[in-house]
Amino acid sequence: MIVNVETWDGCPRHEKILMRIIEENYQRTVGPNVPSLRRYEAFSSTVYGELMPSLIQEIIKLTGLNEKSLFLDLGSGVGNVVVQASLHSGCTSYGIELMEHPARVADDSLKQAQIRCRMWGVTMGKVELEKGDMLASRRLDELIPQADVVLVDNKVFEESLNEALRPKFLDLKEGAYVVSLKPFVSAVNARVTKRNVDDMSAIFHVEERQYHPGSVSWGSNGGSYFIHRVDRTGYARLKERFDTQHGSSTRSSRSRR
Repeated sequence: MIVNVETWDGCPRHEKILMRIIEENYQRTVGPNVPSLRRYEAFSSTVYGELMPSLIQEIIKLTGLNEKSLFLDLGSGVGNVVVQASLHSGCTSYGIELMEHPARVADDSLKQAQIRCRMWGVTMGKVELEKGDMLASRRLDELIPQADVVLVDNKVFEESLNEALRPKFLDLKEGAYVVSLKPFVSAVNARVTKRNVDDMSAIFHVEERQYHPGSVSWGSNGGSYFIHRVDRTGYARLKERFDTQHGSSTRSSRSRR
């Protein structure tokens, strides 16, 4: 098999084999557990749901994940995203999951993916999984300043959890991405005003993108996801211009008195 794979020219990182590994791995490790994984508290932050391989691949390409990148998945579930990210791009991945059952499935999924990689003669980047609370994890706090891409499947997260996560992004480096199913900024690319000029969300440039039907496990329709990119340089220019304009306006107002 390894000899045959090496003859497949024009196939970056043996794309056919990578997708076969992902599909086989899912069917063997995750598929049998889907009924029990769906026993969740409806409309809570622990609702189980997955991003499909097509959407994951799109995110990998849009954010430029590669062998030198660090990818974090907050609420990593069964580990399918971190496995695919490290398999397709060679990046180092870290996932943290609070719920016991998905975390156990993720451990098994990673082991099986590594076995299949050895069988097919392909390599994947390092993957680290943690079962724990993303708000309390010391390991996550260590990794965030180094991260290139952070994924948060927060479609059903309670607003209090989204709010608690936002300060963590202050430690992200320039140019880092946060990809989420709900925006962490109140309005996409909102105008800088007196009200929000000092809000941490102003450091993000945000783009709303559409995903196609079949891209997520919780519905058959399409929808939106959001790519936030840290842009402190752009924010600094905007804030300086705002402060200058605001200062001029204040001085003019005082002079008229």
